Amino acid sequence: MLYFILRLIAQIALKVFFRRIQVKYRERLPRKGPMLVVSNHPNTFMDPLLLASLLRPQVYFLANASIFNTPLNRWLLRQLNMIPIQRKHDTNQQKFDNQHIFQKCYEFLGRKGTLMIFPEGTSIHARRLQEIKKGTARIALGAEEAYQFGLDLKIVTVGINYSRPDGFRSEVFISVDEPILVKEYQTEYEKDPFKAVDALTEAIREKIAAHIIITDNEVQDSLAREVELIYKRQLSEEIQLAEKTGEQAHLISKAIAEAVRYFAAKDLQRVERLRKQVKMYHRNLERLDLNDEVFSANRLGKGLLGNSLGALLLLLLGLPLFLYGCLFNYVPYILPSRVAARVVNWTSMYEYTAPVMMLTGVFTFPLFYALLLVGASYASLSGWGLFFFFLSLPLSGFFALAYARFWEMVEDKGRLLAIFFRRASLVAELVKQRQSLLKEFEKAKEEYQSFLLEKSPE
Repeated sequence: MLYFILRLIAQIALKVFFRRIQVKYRERLPRKGPMLVVSNHPNTFMDPLLLASLLRPQVYFLANASIFNTPLNRWLLRQLNMIPIQRKHDTNQQKFDNQHIFQKCYEFLGRKGTLMIFPEGTSIHARRLQEIKKGTARIALGAEEAYQFGLDLKIVTVGINYSRPDGFRSEVFISVDEPILVKEYQTEYEKDPFKAVDALTEAIREKIAAHIIITDNEVQDSLAREVELIYKRQLSEEIQLAEKTGEQAHLISKAIAEAVRYFAAKDLQRVERLRKQVKMYHRNLERLDLNDEVFSANRLGKGLLGNSLGALLLLLLGLPLFLYGCLFNYVPYILPSRVAARVVNWTSMYEYTAPVMMLTGVFTFPLFYALLLVGASYASLSGWGLFFFFLSLPLSGFFALAYARFWEMVEDKGRLLAIFFRRASLVAELVKQRQSLLKEFEKAKEEYQSFLLEKSPE
C-alpha cells in the first residue's frame, strides 16, 4: 500500500519538477513480468522514480547495501521494495557472497516479478557509460537456469537523458529498446556459462549505449556542450520539424557529441584549436555578462530595440501577478534548493541535487499551501473564494518562474543594446567571432556527414 501511495505522489512530483518527460517506444515496456529493467544511472534516486512511474507492475529494486545502515532506513527501504546487494569495491572483505540475494531474485522472477537494476553500479552526471557489471547477466541467466529456461524472462534496456540533471523544470528524454529474450542464450550458457554471461553483458551495454549521449572524457563533454550552446538552435531550425520535441533535442546533442569524438580521433590538433576558439568566445561573452542566446535570437540595431521595448511592456503588465506568485511561493520554492545544497556539501555528490530538491518540495509546497489556506479561512475566506485562492497558488508560482526567466532574457537584451550603442565595435567583434565559429561548425558537419555516408552500407 505504501509503495502505491508513494508512487502516485512521485508521478505528480515528477510532472511538476520536469517541464517535459518524453518517452520513445513506450509500447516496448511489457505489461507484466518476469522482466529485468536495466538502465544507465546519471541521477541517483531520480532514475528509479522515473522508470517506476512508467511501469504498470510493482517494481523491486537492487540497491547498494551501504544505505541500509540504520533500522529506520532498513524498514523504509524495504517498504519501497529495495533489495540490498553488496558491491565488491564497497567492502574490505576479500570474499563476499551475494548468492543468497541472487537466489531471492530467482524466486521473485519466478513469481513473474519486475526487477530494476542499474548495472553501472554507480551514479554520475557525466555523459558517459560506466563499465556494465556482470551481475545483471548472472541474475538473468541464473533465473532461467533455475526454471529450465522456461521462465520467458525479458531484459528491457532503457536510456535516460536529462537536459540538465540538477535543473528544476528541465527536460527528460527516455528511450526504450526491444526486450532481450534471455532464453536465446540457453545454448551458449549450457556450453560455457562464463562466455554466455559476457555475451549478455555486452548486449546490454550496446543497447543502453545506443539510447544515450556518450563522450570519451570531460574535455570532449565540455566542448560538445559549448558547441551545443552556439550551434544547436541553428541545427534545430534546419531540421524544420513541426514540433520541437525532446527526441529532436536529444538526437542533435547526440550527433554533436559523436562528431566531437570522431574528430578527436581523427585530428586532435584541429579539435584543440576549435576548443580554444570556443573558449575564447564564451570568455568574451562572460566578460560582458552576456550569453550566446541574445545573438542567435535577435538582430542587432532597430529590431533589437523594438523587441526590447515590447518586452519591457510585457514585464510591466505581468509585474503584479509575478509579485503575487513570489509572495506565496518563494519560501517553499527556495527551501528545497537550500536543503539540496546542504546534502551535496555533506555527501560531495552532485547527483543528489535533483532528487533531494524534488523530495523536499513534496513536503514544503503542500505544508506551506495548507498553512496559507488555514490563514485564509481565518480571514473569512470560504467556499469558492477559498477554492480559487488555492488554485491561484500553484498557477501564480509557475507564472512567477516563467516571468523570472523572461526577465533574465530581457535583461540580457538590454545589456547587449547598451553595449551596442556605447561600443558597437566590441559587439561587431563578438558577432564576427560567432560567425567564424559557425563556419567551422558547418564545415565539420559536412565532413562528418560525408564520413557517415561512406561508412553506411549500400
